[in-house]
Amino acid sequence: MREVIPRGYRHRLARWKRWLVGLLLPGWLAGQTAAGFERWWWFEPGLEHGNPMPNRRFRVNAPEAVLHPKFGSRNETFSSGMMQIRMPEDPRLLEGADLYLELWGGHPGTANKRVTINGRSTYAIAEVGTASKHCTHQYPVIRLKPSDLVNGYNALQFACDQGTTFWGHFIVDNACLRARLKPDHPDLVAAGLVGFAAAVEARPHQSERMVLELRATAPERIAGVDYQGYYRGYNENGAIEPFTWHGFTKHRRPEAYLGRATEAPFRIVWDQSMLPAQEGAAVRAIVHFREFANLVYTTAPLEGLRIPPRPDHVVELYPARELPAPFWSRAGRRQHATIDLDVEPERIERAELHIVLWDGGRGSVEHPVTLNGHPVPAAGEGEHDVLYRRLEIEPRLLRRSGNRVEIFSDTEHHGIEVLLPGPALMIRARAR
Repeated sequence: MREVIPRGYRHRLARWKRWLVGLLLPGWLAGQTAAGFERWWWFEPGLEHGNPMPNRRFRVNAPEAVLHPKFGSRNETFSSGMMQIRMPEDPRLLEGADLYLELWGGHPGTANKRVTINGRSTYAIAEVGTASKHCTHQYPVIRLKPSDLVNGYNALQFACDQGTTFWGHFIVDNACLRARLKPDHPDLVAAGLVGFAAAVEARPHQSERMVLELRATAPERIAGVDYQGYYRGYNENGAIEPFTWHGFTKHRRPEAYLGRATEAPFRIVWDQSMLPAQEGAAVRAIVHFREFANLVYTTAPLEGLRIPPRPDHVVELYPARELPAPFWSRAGRRQHATIDLDVEPERIERAELHIVLWDGGRGSVEHPVTLNGHPVPAAGEGEHDVLYRRLEIEPRLLRRSGNRVEIFSDTEHHGIEVLLPGPALMIRARAR
């Protein structure tokens, strides 16, 4: 039935659908269809930047925390939730601006996360499962009103409600004001970048691989290119949509992007052998420049890409059937989730376990994460950070049903958390 619709019309329809989603859901798809320049202004901790830090992390608390008989004396609650980001930009020379966040979702049950810009507009931070008592992380892009911002220090007041948790709380690991420059911005004129253009090109390469390259008007000025994919797969960034722009940043650096290239023609190979067959995928490039550390150019998405069905194989993602809420282990309490497959193990040629953890510590446990009783190297060193793991699994360890992913930590306080979307298996199997 799909083939009755002309290909060009399908692609135009997909673009209109993504535009509509961008209007209704501020986030990855909002404003991502046009190419253009941005300057990124990151939050800088420290009193010298207008940001006193009572704790090494920027923490946001529900009002009740300061009066709590136990938590009220901890330095995490000393934070007012207000940060400043210096953005020396004339708002009249901007097409607009976005706020981007690296955010740990907080204590499960925390509700109504939000941010107010310069006391002018308040924006909801999209709910992705925290209020339902799940462990979460997210990387929202919030489109701001042009009148929200000032040329200089911008005050961002974060807040949340207690909800149903013991302590309403979340962490903003990084925040960035992304100023979208007008095409004739004086700084672009002075830099000789007016008229700069770049676009992604793609072509098939060997079996189940695609070559991506960047065609640009001034490649000698480019320091590097990060490629980002839009497709159906494991949502390592906590997004709730089936199709999403994949990847996120950690300490401001890309994680789980398609790849990075630093020399013209800025070529990478996108291996699609462990992705489900699909239509409507897309790729875009984030271009960084040699002379300007915080200036980037984002290309328009190259849309209408296809991962075709394999004649002899099938690739599919299998999420856990149900997740504990919250899915965490501490003080010797084991937790698990179960993944069922609809394929016989003897047909499986490759398998990957995808899982995202908040690594609060394993305590004295040697193997804090196991699959069907076998250790998997998912946990880290207890740095209280987000860890995305994509791990090869021997097919012989899998079962058709009842694949058990278990976490176990004996730390007294924060232990191992499994963040949404929870563990999943990507399976490549021979067709019947």
